[in-house]
Amino acid sequence: MDNSITIDSFGPLPVRRPASVAELCDLVKATRAAKHGLYPVGGRTTLDLGLPPTKPGVGCDTTALSAVLDYPARDMTVTVQAGVTVAALQDLLAREGQWLPVDVSSPEKATLGGAVATNASGPRRYGYGTLRDYVIGISFVTDDGVEVKAGGRVVKNVAGYDLMKLQIGALGTLGVVTQLTLKVKPKPEASATVGFDCDTSAIPAVLDALAASKTRPVAVELSRATEGPWQLHVGFEEKAAAVRWQVDTLLAELKAVPAVNAREEDRIAFCARHTALQLRPESWFIGKLNVQPSKVAETVAQLPAGAIVHAHALTGVIWVHADAPVAGCEPRRGHAPRPAPSPAWELMRHVKKTLDPDNVFNPGRLFGE
Repeated sequence: MDNSITIDSFGPLPVRRPASVAELCDLVKATRAAKHGLYPVGGRTTLDLGLPPTKPGVGCDTTALSAVLDYPARDMTVTVQAGVTVAALQDLLAREGQWLPVDVSSPEKATLGGAVATNASGPRRYGYGTLRDYVIGISFVTDDGVEVKAGGRVVKNVAGYDLMKLQIGALGTLGVVTQLTLKVKPKPEASATVGFDCDTSAIPAVLDALAASKTRPVAVELSRATEGPWQLHVGFEEKAAAVRWQVDTLLAELKAVPAVNAREEDRIAFCARHTALQLRPESWFIGKLNVQPSKVAETVAQLPAGAIVHAHALTGVIWVHADAPVAGCEPRRGHAPRPAPSPAWELMRHVKKTLDPDNVFNPGRLFGE
């Protein structure tokens, strides 16, 4: 692996790969003393995410911290170091018929710590939630070079401040995550998909029908290539009998929706396909919109005709890709204007300044200072 990184044309930055938490703590202390920045990296799959760095420093490769620390499968929890890849974690859980039902792009490279830092999710967030729903314990190194812990290794743990939630989606700006305890789920017995095409004008009626359905899908994806009709995929995962009933029920319900000819597919392969699109390397532009679920149909109808779109249709998350300049889209490596200050934004800045007053961790990447 390269011993240097470049982030948004900033760099190259030397990379250190601590072999232990103690070495990581020493690296943080040295970096702070030098008034430099520390840039945590794992599988290096999401270095495009965030704003450019604002001061020199070092990259901190966490992939050596990948040990499995505790896996009491009967308790349905697992404790691992943050450098473990998502694929390796899923392989471990699969041996006990369990899994972490969160979609992460490039799971064979992406680390669990990186997934937590970016709050990664995909189509299954509709049925299973996001990483915020599964992290029950966390350890991270502070700007003092000390490892601290929050939460625990049991599901019922509510004591103290919820520092876990602060780290999830913080983009590595509040410390370097070293260890995570997750609650996990049994792997579903069966899966199936109902898929169909529809015109833009039919999307509101289709989404209304899906929202009112008696079924309980784990994923509802609306997608469109640069040309052609919209496609909808509705995925089910559960016991085989429950999946069969839900597929039959949805097919019957959709017969009442005009211009919809639904079909049954074997499994929900679209989840992996749409999750992989999040890091589509050939995209000139990648955008992520968050809207109210009731506004999805209206929003996608206004997107440029030449864009590739995939939306978690009933959660309000819409991904937009363009392979060439398209009206309304900025280049992938350009930096969109920051949102206007809001109470929530200022609160996050205050948390950053309180927990990392010298701006050691990923300086500039979240707030652009």
